[in-house]
Amino acid sequence: LSVRARRVPAAPQLAPDTISAPPLTWQIWGIRRMADIAREIGVAGGGFGAPDSLGAYSSFQMGCFFSFSVILVLYGYAEMLHHKANKNGGGAAGSSKREADAEETLPVSSSAAAASPAAGSVNSMGPDVGPGPEKISQLAPVRCMMGDKHALLNSRGTLRAWAEFGLILGLFYFADRTGSVPDSGKSYDRDLFFAIFLALAAYGWYNTLSKSKTHAPLNREQTEEWKGWMQVLFLLYHYFKASELYNAIRLFIAAYVWMTGFGNFSYYYVRKDFSVPRFMQMMWRLNFFVFFACLVLRNDYVLYYICPMHTLFTLFVYFSLLIGKEYNDRTPALVCKLLVCTFLVYIIWEVPGVFHAIFRPLTFMLGYVDPKKPDVDAMHEWFFRSGLDRYVWIYGMVCAFFHPRYEAALKWIDERPLPARVAIQSAILATTLAVTCWWYNTYYVLPKLEYNVVHPYTSWIPITCFIILRNLTQGLRSWYIEVFCVCGKITLETYISQFHIWLSTENVPNGQPTKLMELIPGYPMINFGVATLLYVGVSQRVFSLTNDLKIACVPNNNKLIGLNATFAAGWMVAAVAVGFVMVKFVQPIGE
Repeated sequence: LSVRARRVPAAPQLAPDTISAPPLTWQIWGIRRMADIAREIGVAGGGFGAPDSLGAYSSFQMGCFFSFSVILVLYGYAEMLHHKANKNGGGAAGSSKREADAEETLPVSSSAAAASPAAGSVNSMGPDVGPGPEKISQLAPVRCMMGDKHALLNSRGTLRAWAEFGLILGLFYFADRTGSVPDSGKSYDRDLFFAIFLALAAYGWYNTLSKSKTHAPLNREQTEEWKGWMQVLFLLYHYFKASELYNAIRLFIAAYVWMTGFGNFSYYYVRKDFSVPRFMQMMWRLNFFVFFACLVLRNDYVLYYICPMHTLFTLFVYFSLLIGKEYNDRTPALVCKLLVCTFLVYIIWEVPGVFHAIFRPLTFMLGYVDPKKPDVDAMHEWFFRSGLDRYVWIYGMVCAFFHPRYEAALKWIDERPLPARVAIQSAILATTLAVTCWWYNTYYVLPKLEYNVVHPYTSWIPITCFIILRNLTQGLRSWYIEVFCVCGKITLETYISQFHIWLSTENVPNGQPTKLMELIPGYPMINFGVATLLYVGVSQRVFSLTNDLKIACVPNNNKLIGLNATFAAGWMVAAVAVGFVMVKFVQPIGE
């Protein structure tokens, strides 16, 4: 609607490393032209919703503002009804009556599934709950907007979760876009960097060391702990700009991707659950938070590259096991699948032109340009980030396949007599340390650019060595540090939140977080402590809200998921339309 008449330039000649066939060249040119048009209406470029020509905000931003305003009004009305019902209904008696009348199917959290509507939560919809809504008009959000008091009372907890999430996004915008919070430069001190990490590790060791319920290698607590201590170092690396640890951070990210292959393969191979609800819930977990962060802050998806990268490799694992799933129990068929995955990765990332041919049409979603480097190709960042760990997710699948054999081998070692057990474990320890030293002196010490070249082919070596050392004895497998497990559960939220309420992108959409948020000027360590408390607390709340809203919006019911998705798509179109009107007409009048 906002596209103005102008002369359309001729189709450009594409570089040899993209596509050479004339028909595809014209298709790519057409997609680029569509992307240019999309930028003008705030659909792509400069983040999810570049600013429209007559305003400082995009249609998507104003659409989000409108949506969360409606939610706040509905939540306020629901709280008023709840207060009135408690006052007039005699407390517990009124609550029981409302519970008997409840027909809602939108839950708030799994722990509150049995709570009464008076507590702000409702029962989760499942096969044993009843038929549920049959059409969109029966959905709880539609009934809430129509003023249905039962729907408002029973959806109060869900509305509260949405309202809180909207306020957190507003906090992000205030801290990182308005210029109201000053920023300061980064400085690196190696002693301080490691002192902070070791202090946290010591606290965790002395106060949160816990015993696992299982002796199995790579159990849930162990992998959460692994993610947690890596995430702490990853975040400190960003905060202090510890450039000398670049190669280590590359390894940490490779380990995360390894876990994507390992965890997803383990789930689908054992449980064989390829259902739509499971798939949609997985996509929700990976992309719900980042989707709204992109809309509200006008950032591109790939700015938060961890999210699209894990989404891509999760999709690879899912579809590699979904196709021909009836043959997954046959080792030769599974080996063939792994070989096909390896071959396809090689073709996509290592044969010139193939990557761009596949992903160039998705530039509107996967393109990213740093404002400080405007001349770089929009797909360069995605090619670089996704290519660094292109093989390690496959190695994660291989490790998951051999996990039962690995567990059996460790159990066999544990059952040996003490002298034999010590001898075997000592030999394993010596061999693993020797391999680790060889890898360190051969690859890890390489300069940044040289290391990036060998990283995709060598990252599996230190990952394997760490797994062997971490699970060498039954005692090592049986204990974990709980504080790192807590950090490991919120890695996605801490990764995204750091851009906006811990670090600073200098009020620039798509900007890298090159500055620090300075809440207490002149006191850098006190500022670090206060900002970190705020940042971790908000991340924990986003983690909880993401899970609560996942249960509410993506239940274990295909039909209800379809109805919710249809409603969400319709609401998004309407909200963007309202946002467009606000940007084009309301704001200019106000000016």
